[in-house]
Amino acid sequence: LMEMNDNHIEYHTVKEFVAFCTDGPGTPDAGNMWSSSFPGKYLEGGKAAGGQLVDQRLLPRIVEGEVRFQMVGDTLYQIIHKKPRNEGDMSAVTGLAEYSYYGPSEPHFQELRAIFEEEVPRIFDALGISGEPLPLLWTADFIPVDSHASPYVVGEFNCSCVGIENFVKAIGASLKAVDRTNLREGYRLTDLIGFKVHEQLEEIKKSGGFTSVGKTIHINTRASKSFKEPPAMKGDIGREATPLPVRR
Repeated sequence: LMEMNDNHIEYHTVKEFVAFCTDGPGTPDAGNMWSSSFPGKYLEGGKAAGGQLVDQRLLPRIVEGEVRFQMVGDTLYQIIHKKPRNEGDMSAVTGLAEYSYYGPSEPHFQELRAIFEEEVPRIFDALGISGEPLPLLWTADFIPVDSHASPYVVGEFNCSCVGIENFVKAIGASLKAVDRTNLREGYRLTDLIGFKVHEQLEEIKKSGGFTSVGKTIHINTRASKSFKEPPAMKGDIGREATPLPVRR
């Protein structure tokens, strides 16, 4: 087994692995010889408690790295190539990979981008969420593959733990801790997020209410009349400086 959060390898029987996933290490069937930083028990409580494992085919070319599309709504913001730092490693998580950043028009990824943008509506249909808005900030991670309909396979969609990387030094502090370059790039991303929020609110105003999974669950006929624009704010949040210019 290779632990994908740190790339370490350990050896176990299938029986030990299943016991680890159900009861955790240290049980008679799982044994004590586990180096994993995770406590196991992924299947604890069964389906009713949310216990589950995802059986996902290993794609060996992941050693070449993953391609991440960072999305804001329906707009591709940037492309990130995450390559494992050490030869033979398969994990490209933060701290274990070298990151390269590209604009959305990077020629090398345009074929993948075209396929992805065409397929998104079909993915929504397959998931039964046709008509729902796209998340404001989300990612799609692609792994290269051979002998397939396309040169990449989606390994993951993520909208639950996507951060604004440029502002990471502000965690527990303020934007004063962020250098000028990262502040500019962070603002460029959050400006786009704000623009997409405004777009969605305008759509809500026009439709007069909200929808969920393609069917109306609440209608507010006064939505467009009661909506008020937020007041303009002076200065720069957390930095008391002139706002940076918006780049479109």
